[in-house]
Order: sequence, then structure tokens, then C-alpha cells
Amino acid sequence: MQEISIGVEATGLMNANPTGISFYIKNLLLNLMDINGHVNLYCKISRYKNRHNLLKHVNAKINWHYNHLYNPFKKVDIAHTTDSAFLNLRGAAKIYTIYDLAVFREETQIPDYTSERHKRIIGKKTKEILKNADGVIAISTATKNDILRFYDFPEDKIRVIPLAPNQIEDSAKKVIDLKCHQLEKNGYFLFVGQISIRKNIINLLKAFLLSGLHSDYKLVLAGMEGRGIEIIKEAVLELGLNERVELLNYIPDESLSSLYEKSAGFVFPTFYEGFGIPILEAMMNRTPVLTGNIGASPETAGGFAVEVSPFSVDEISEGLKNLLTIPNDKIENAFNYAAKFNWKINAIETQKFYEETLNSL
Repeated sequence: MQEISIGVEATGLMNANPTGISFYIKNLLLNLMDINGHVNLYCKISRYKNRHNLLKHVNAKINWHYNHLYNPFKKVDIAHTTDSAFLNLRGAAKIYTIYDLAVFREETQIPDYTSERHKRIIGKKTKEILKNADGVIAISTATKNDILRFYDFPEDKIRVIPLAPNQIEDSAKKVIDLKCHQLEKNGYFLFVGQISIRKNIINLLKAFLLSGLHSDYKLVLAGMEGRGIEIIKEAVLELGLNERVELLNYIPDESLSSLYEKSAGFVFPTFYEGFGIPILEAMMNRTPVLTGNIGASPETAGGFAVEVSPFSVDEISEGLKNLLTIPNDKIENAFNYAAKFNWKINAIETQKFYEETLNSL
């Protein structure tokens, strides 16, 4: 591998409780350093007061700067934008990772999914960045197809590089105390992700009630509260599920594996995903999986999940019942499939794309 200097816009790592994009940045940085001893990493961040989180998530020697307070970017070969703050460094090959363009899809034009203002901001920023980008990383073929559909960008400059499940060493894992949350082993279905309208929680609640499984199982929603949370809480009450639905908020990775493993099944019938890391996480914990049948979820699941229309309460309801009948050999096959995804492969493919883009200029 050639020696290259890489600048990364790492604003996403400033979050105290990291989620999808944060994990992508973290694992990319750590694995780039692991596979290439010649790589030099520089991080531009945009939240100075939260800079300590960068060191917490990535325990390594990394130069960083905040706007114009300190700029170590004297010579950078690759400028990698991992979010909406474009890292526009003169003389560098500019790479941009796009996770999804869900807000523009027909399927997501529903009340409370997002705001028109947010759509305008995303649309404008993405268009501006693509005008200056030399290469784009799409985290799934579904995302690549959306880029080609909504923007005029050369297909040969787009590389699909899948993400991977979060990998926690066994020694770091913590067993979650189910009794603290009034749960029993194999006595609950689990959703992991932001608890918001855009994750289709309302239809999931309705399907849970319709299935009749609420008599014997609970539904656990684990994640930070997002857009429409008050509507979701009202729906729980209106459906009479307040004793059968548990909102656990954000669960650290160290405890999340235990929560997956002890559940009866993982339910993820979201409206649209750019990838869907929790799908693979559930499979890695030998938990049967239910997903929506649009977006990147079927692609990520690889045929090893129960697929349902996120718009059909009936289908989701039947899917919940089907989860309980998945045989062990299929669960093991799903585990073997998910195990093929890892962050080292992601970093290797990203490094190759860096070099190819740099050499093409």
C-alpha cells in the first residue's frame, strides 16, 4: 500500500452516545491505522467543546483541528467527508460517504417523517458537495442507486463499500439485568435504533397488538428518542400497551449484545434504511430477524430475515409470529452470513478506493 495522508471530517465522533455514522467514522479510523502503518490521520471537528469524545472513541494519536484554531493539513492526499460538513482541502482527492437519501424517496413522504426544511438542507448540501467530490462511497447498492437517481454524478466514481456489525470483545461485554427492566429471557421482541416516526414504530405497535403476542411477550424499544416521540408514547397508551412496551433509551454496545441474545426476535420493519447495522448485529447474536422489504434492509439481510412491507400492519403482525418458528439451522446460517462483514474489510476497500481515486487525478 502506498503512503498517503488522510484528512477526515469527524464531527460525528463528537457525540457522547455514538450511533451509525459515529461507529462508521470510529471503525474506519481505527482499521485504517491497523492495515496501513504509513497512513497519517488528521481529523477536522466542528464541536470544540465536545472534543474529548474523539479521544474517548478513538484511543490513538490523531491530529485534529477546529475550524481555523489549528490546521495541521499541510499536505493531505485524501480529504474524506463523512457527514454534511465538506472537507475541501486544496490539492487533495475529495471523497464523500453517502449513507442514504431516504428523505427523497416516495415511500418516506409521510407525516412527521422529516421536515421540508430538512429536505431542502440535505438536498442543497449534497448537491454542492457532489460538485466538488472526486469519488463517492455508498454504503449499499440501494444508496448507490438513489445517488444515480437523484443526482447527476458519474457511476464509475461511486464505490459500494458495506458497513459491518459493531464488534465488542467478549471480555468487554456486560450482561444486562433483565429484571431491572421487568423482562424475561426470550420473553420480548427487540427493536434497536432511534425511537422515531421514521423508524415505523407506530405500525410496529399496531402489529404487535394485532398479533396477540402482547399477551405473552413484551416489545422493547432500545434507542434514543427522536422525531415524533410524543406521538409514539400516545399511541402506546391508546393501544393499551403501556404495560407491554418498554422504552429503554440508549443502550451502550457493551450491554446491547446481551439484549439481542436474550430476545425472542429482532424487529426492524423500518420505512427505509441506507444499510441497517442492527440487522447484522442481531444475526451475530443468533437472534431471528424481521425487516422491511424496501431500501437496503433486504440487501443487508441477504435473504436471512423475515421480510414484510413496512406499510402493512397485517404483514408485520404475521412476521412477528413467523419469527418464533425460525429453526436453529437458519439462525446459524444467518450468523455465518453476518460474520463475513467486518470493519477491516471496510477499511481495506476504502483504502483501495482512496488510492484508485488519487491515481486517477
